[in-house]
Amino acid sequence: MLGRKGLILGAGVIVFLGLAALTDVIMSRNDAPAEPGKAQALDQGWSKELREKFYFTSQGSQLMPYAMLRALEQPLSDKPFLDPAQVAEMGFLPADGPSALNPDGLPIGFVKDPRPATGALGPMVGLTCAACHTADIEAKNGALIRIDGGASQGDYQLLMARLSKALDITLADPAKFQRFAARLVAMDPKTVRPALEALATEIRRLEAASWTPVPYGRGRLDAFGHILNAVAATAINEPANYRIPDAPVSYPFLWTTPWQRYVQWNGVAGNPLGRNLGEVLGVFGHADFANGNLAAASSTALGENLVALEAWVSGLKPPPWPEKVLGKVDAAKAKRGAELFKANCAGCHGGPDYRLTPAAETEGGRQWLAVSMVDVNTVKTDPKMAMNFITRYAKPGPFTLPPTAPRLPDGQVLAGSLLLAAVSTITENDLRARGITGDARKAAYGWRFAPGSNTPQSGWLLPPSYKAGPLAGVWATGPFLHNGSVPTIYDLLSPEEERPAVFYVGSKRFDAEKLGFVSSYDSIPEAERVRVSRFDTSLPGNSNRGHAFPTGAKLPPEDRTAIIEYLKVLEGPDVRH
Repeated sequence: MLGRKGLILGAGVIVFLGLAALTDVIMSRNDAPAEPGKAQALDQGWSKELREKFYFTSQGSQLMPYAMLRALEQPLSDKPFLDPAQVAEMGFLPADGPSALNPDGLPIGFVKDPRPATGALGPMVGLTCAACHTADIEAKNGALIRIDGGASQGDYQLLMARLSKALDITLADPAKFQRFAARLVAMDPKTVRPALEALATEIRRLEAASWTPVPYGRGRLDAFGHILNAVAATAINEPANYRIPDAPVSYPFLWTTPWQRYVQWNGVAGNPLGRNLGEVLGVFGHADFANGNLAAASSTALGENLVALEAWVSGLKPPPWPEKVLGKVDAAKAKRGAELFKANCAGCHGGPDYRLTPAAETEGGRQWLAVSMVDVNTVKTDPKMAMNFITRYAKPGPFTLPPTAPRLPDGQVLAGSLLLAAVSTITENDLRARGITGDARKAAYGWRFAPGSNTPQSGWLLPPSYKAGPLAGVWATGPFLHNGSVPTIYDLLSPEEERPAVFYVGSKRFDAEKLGFVSSYDSIPEAERVRVSRFDTSLPGNSNRGHAFPTGAKLPPEDRTAIIEYLKVLEGPDVRH
């Protein structure tokens, strides 16, 4: 176990600092005011310039032609599709305005592909990490606070539905089509309609592929469901491998993730490069397996940018509690909460004495945050996401998996194994094409190698489990549990039967007492209700049960509020390069 005075790791100069005296932590934070109407950025270790890079650096996602998105109107209005009001209604964050990296003022996380255009339609536009991992919260006084690396409230299904409808109505409405075509000044007018018809067909396909019996709502996505469909069904042309992506999870927060042994809710990715490339394929990236010639397999993912994005996130700190806008911390109560946290929470989540992986596990004695993977039979939270992944089989297409790999009598293999093989193939081909070998290759993989091995370390698979990661900064990341089924920390610390059975997601209004967002319908102003979605915990994949700790006991209300007060000031690992 790591002591509070810190440790320098072999991966570089990485220092983990323990919890400072609570009064020092509370008094030392200086919350600079934001410009009027703009979100206040907290001190998370990023400069304004680095935040812009994170918001607007492409990772290789390609949703549609950039010019067409810029020309498109809303379905039932002549306002631009990317009008800030509609962007906010869909749960995404409008940009503060044009900037050097975002000259057209696209929403945060919407990015033009930097590669030269190959046709009249011009470059593509897609999503980058920031679309799902940047959030704003609103204090009682109306002040907005930016949480970089936080959990977005973006509604993926609503985005796809409105985009599909906008394209279809543009085709059907002559006046709307004429305005659309007039904005595409670089295109031959005769080619606009065929190009729009082709795009509308593709977006309809994507919208249909995102359909689920239970809508995701705000701030959730079945990332693995979409990634597996993109690879196992679309890219290898095996339609029978398609499955409904019906196990949505909350967008996880990003700070400290580059230093964690396991990152995703189910921990299956063992290295950051493969994890991030798979993520691109789930959000409009495209893989090409060259008709079975796997030596030529490629994707639209930008490997160099993925490495850069991971490096930037490695310096992202948990958001400090901004007491000037959210209220002072009760130091005495927080001190008592620290004791309760150590007794009831630190065993799985760690902190402030953050545990590290053994030095002998990784080349060069490098160590990572030792993240607990908790068996679903122990944590008893909704098992759908974990079980969907480990029970899904697929036709392997052009891939030949080892004879020892689990398979069905008809030759189907675990879809997760197929995904890992596909991602590994694309990643290695890309590194080879860019001439990256030796230590540079290992650095691109985040140095996730066992001593003497040339193969990246594996992630978690069995037993099916969920990650219990570090909780510094968790105050800003509601709703809680992996599936977003509990609106506040207070509710999570309460007995299962006391948790809300139904609540609403999408308000930015922050509850500083319970730690979470305002979630009862009556407490959300009528003008804001268009932005919220109803969360019913009785529906499949939405269970709010489990995580009933301490086992066999109930925390009295005063203990819950003490832990809450402590979570406002819980210090995370301080990573220094």
